[in-house]
Amino acid sequence: MIRTAIWAVAAYWIGTIPSPWVIARLAGRNDLIAEMKRRESPGDAHYILTRKMSGAAGSAAIVLDMLKGFGPALAARASSQPVTPLAWVGGAAVAGHCFAPFLRTVGGRGLTTAAGVSLVILPKAMIVTGVIALAGTVAKKGGLGTSVGFGLLPVFAVLFGYPGTLVWMAIAVVGLIALRRLEGISEDRRHGVTARRAVMARLLFDLPRGGRS
Repeated sequence: MIRTAIWAVAAYWIGTIPSPWVIARLAGRNDLIAEMKRRESPGDAHYILTRKMSGAAGSAAIVLDMLKGFGPALAARASSQPVTPLAWVGGAAVAGHCFAPFLRTVGGRGLTTAAGVSLVILPKAMIVTGVIALAGTVAKKGGLGTSVGFGLLPVFAVLFGYPGTLVWMAIAVVGLIALRRLEGISEDRRHGVTARRAVMARLLFDLPRGGRS
């Protein structure tokens, strides 16, 4: 139990590292940091770096955020940790990415770190999820693609025969992503968006203000 807690705490704190914020800070781009902190649009820091800094900067942030999940999960697996610690490592890394106790508004939605975790712990399920997400991106429906792909991650975990504990980890990961996306509902409501439209737009399409520009 103590060993599991140590692994989970370490994974959580690694998950809290705000990769886009770090890259913007090193580049001296305080204007980008201010934009990342907008409450109405949490989690789009990778896009901000790509659009206003460079594609390389945005890609670097994505890779670093994936490594925050991939690294702890790989370390746990390489040290032959049993299923339960693996599940806690995966969930904790994503929780740290989504809900860091500092720099709160520049925390991500969890997708990149969840992908890194799942590539190690649920590789077959993550491949199918990734294909769906990529198809959405190609069709210029990236928000919907990631929503469907990651939403089905627990289903794929079941279909590929992963242990129940890891299926529950996948469910927890999806739940964390959903909670992070729904954080801006109050801002949507202040823009006159109905609660139903706000929830649907954020959960299915990852869009603030009900999808309004």
